[in-house]
Amino acid sequence: MLGFMPLFRPSSDRSGPDRSGPDRAAPDMPAGSLAADGAALVGDFVRHGGRRLGAAVGLMLAGGILEGVGLALLVPIFSLLAPQTGGRWRAMVVETLASVGLVTRLEQLAAVLVAFCLLVGVRAIVLSTRDWLVSDLTLGFVDHRRLMVVTDLAHARWSSLARLQHARIAHILSSEITRLAFACSVLLQIMAAGIMLVVQAILMILLSPVVALVVIGFALLGLVVLVPLSRRAGAVGRSSARFAFRIAGETAHFLGGLKIAVAHDMADAFVAQIGEEGTKLRAQLALQQRFQSRVAIASATIASLAGAMMIFGAVLLDIPTVTLLAALVVLVRMSGPVRSLQQSVQQLFGVLPAFTALRDLKADLGAPVPVTTGAGAQAVHHGTIRFERVTFRYPGAAAPVFEGLDLAIGAGELVGLSGASGTGKTSFVDLLTGLLEPSQGRIVIGEGDDSQALGPAILAGWRRRLAYVAQDSYLINDSIRRNLTWGSDVRPDPDLWHALAQAGAAEMVGAMPQGLDTQMDDRGTRLSGGERQRIALARALLRDPGLLILDEATNAIDVATEQAVIANLRRALPQATILIIAHREETLRACDRVILLETAQTTAA
Repeated sequence: MLGFMPLFRPSSDRSGPDRSGPDRAAPDMPAGSLAADGAALVGDFVRHGGRRLGAAVGLMLAGGILEGVGLALLVPIFSLLAPQTGGRWRAMVVETLASVGLVTRLEQLAAVLVAFCLLVGVRAIVLSTRDWLVSDLTLGFVDHRRLMVVTDLAHARWSSLARLQHARIAHILSSEITRLAFACSVLLQIMAAGIMLVVQAILMILLSPVVALVVIGFALLGLVVLVPLSRRAGAVGRSSARFAFRIAGETAHFLGGLKIAVAHDMADAFVAQIGEEGTKLRAQLALQQRFQSRVAIASATIASLAGAMMIFGAVLLDIPTVTLLAALVVLVRMSGPVRSLQQSVQQLFGVLPAFTALRDLKADLGAPVPVTTGAGAQAVHHGTIRFERVTFRYPGAAAPVFEGLDLAIGAGELVGLSGASGTGKTSFVDLLTGLLEPSQGRIVIGEGDDSQALGPAILAGWRRRLAYVAQDSYLINDSIRRNLTWGSDVRPDPDLWHALAQAGAAEMVGAMPQGLDTQMDDRGTRLSGGERQRIALARALLRDPGLLILDEATNAIDVATEQAVIANLRRALPQATILIIAHREETLRACDRVILLETAQTTAA
């Protein structure tokens, strides 16, 4: 029997993630505190790294110590090469080597050189192991953070997720995650350079406290000069991130609207928009490079002044030539870690906004939905579905989508849901699947003593017996077999072919070269809309659902095939409740009754 139940018409229906997505303006990233962001990144990285990070730091320290010992060996080498400049250092070296039986100058020089070469080899092994461990730590941390973002998205409240732009999420999971990997690498470079500088500074103090004092003084001068430039680099990094986000959004917009743009001769406008954003990004990156160049000039100038003052002071204080040569070598070796440190700090400030973007996304998503899963999840007895005085309003909306809705859908019914665009059809389904929660009232599943209010305690069990097929059928980049069993248990081939037959897709798949093992490239875009819908319908059947929701899921199939598919669904799922959202009159005629959404003031029983 076909019956129409007029309900309500809201002013708008905002029921899913931002579908306009990438064409919206990119949000400005908050400046925040670079120090706070850096401390948070370090804290997260240390917690994730644990003992492996401790091992990496130990290898850094070992590399620094071996570097220092190797530099220290230059003193006896210089003393033996130039006896007239050795002074007390030559006497100490000769006496020490003679005590172990090395008397001639050649024997002593050979022994020191062998020790130096062995030390260099051991240090190379230590540094290679360190680099491998550092790379593994960085990649592991980035994978961990990416999984955290995906987990937060998967468990977020739908109302929070609906406010986010698709372009923002895609940008974070691609570009910003990549920048986070670079930030972690830079952070470890800072640690390694810092450890190396500490070891080299200790060696410089042992060689000559006066020379070390000169070097430390110029190092402090460098900090005074470089810190403001590094802070400015952070601001430029945030601007670069904004423009990169806009380019990502415009590119997604371009790809999504390319067909209609070309048809309307508007492709050049799309290209011009992306070019404009690219010009702005290039200007920001050029400004960032300019700051890096200024830092390099300042570093080189300070280093040359330190070297000149060290030589001049050594002459004034009559420091031995061997000591001066060794100190100059140490100073030259220090220039590498210093340059790495200043570049890394500046780069870290530039990429910290990537970590800020991840933290902001987590804050915007809010607390996850408290769904009870595992052993604590309650079993759900599918039966009558009742909306009891349900009112639903989106946060900040002037009018409710539903107000005081009383409605019952019987077990095993085939019910149509129809109404003009914006009348709340998708919101109705989102409430039914537990993606949204009623502002007032409740949704009750089952009858009598077996009835349960739809909520966190039963949501996991409810969704296990639910199948949802959308108009734009979601397929994964894998075989047809994997697409059919996606989200359900592995099934034998006869079950798969039976489901395909019920969905009117068996002949189509059978004609493919590899049958069930045929690969779906680019989520099945080479298939027609109707073919994708039939595969999605077969997948829904394999879930053996107690509730099957078809959201315009057959609108790309011709009427005759659609009628046959609906009849097959009823035979295959005799106990299941089937809810069909449709506008096609022939589809609605196949239903037992139809719920028509009209006005927000009307209440239906």
